Amino acid sequence: MLIAALVMIAMHQSACPAAFSSTSTTISALSNSQALSICVANSVLVHGVNGSLTLVVGSTSSAPRCLVYPNGLSPDLTSSLLQSGHINCWSLYPPSQSISIVNIGKPSTSKIQSALKSFRPQVPVIFVSPNSGLVRGRTLTFSSSAQVESIRSTILNLPVVVRFTPKTYSWRIGSQVSSSPNPSYVIRDPGSLETDLVVGFGIEYEFPGLTSWSRVSPNIFMNAIPLRLQIGDTQPPSKVRQTPRLVLRPCSPGRWGC
Repeated sequence: MLIAALVMIAMHQSACPAAFSSTSTTISALSNSQALSICVANSVLVHGVNGSLTLVVGSTSSAPRCLVYPNGLSPDLTSSLLQSGHINCWSLYPPSQSISIVNIGKPSTSKIQSALKSFRPQVPVIFVSPNSGLVRGRTLTFSSSAQVESIRSTILNLPVVVRFTPKTYSWRIGSQVSSSPNPSYVIRDPGSLETDLVVGFGIEYEFPGLTSWSRVSPNIFMNAIPLRLQIGDTQPPSKVRQTPRLVLRPCSPGRWGC
């Protein structure tokens, strides 16, 4: 019985949909594999908020290709279907419900980039410390709002999480360039100081519960909002050194002239 069932499964197998593609079909309460003509290797049913059903096809070629019953069928009925040659049967209620078959097994880079092109991290903002009293001789420290950012959305009616992680920094502060996340700059001349930043974000995505995190290349580059600082011409007051003088009694710490 088992050997015959496996033979019939092999005879009725059809090719999986192309990776990261989606097709829709309408099936009755009970149909056989020839009528469905789909691959059900390692499949998972995802219920949409609007009542839709999505069959997610996995990428494991050695996964069992066998009976799939979203609503379940009794063992007696399963045995009966096998004996009658109905392989990969379905039991869906109500009848004629439309489902979408999606294969997210091994999507190509070009298709992933096309699907993710509408997702972008937030535009970075440049910060400077200190942000007042900017005069010659002071040291400025720059930073940005770039950070790890996750976006939850859907692709092909499937929940997806897209994660952006800052990887590279390209600063131009006046004539100085830096790749540090937090560069420093010593003010030398008065006038206007222009600061620009380009952040390279790494992109990862996952379909929660269906796939692990996958990296997408290349990185995406975001231009920060430029920052213009006005530098004054006043030198900061230098510390006055007091001239020591002789005293007729022992010096104590902090006493003038010691």
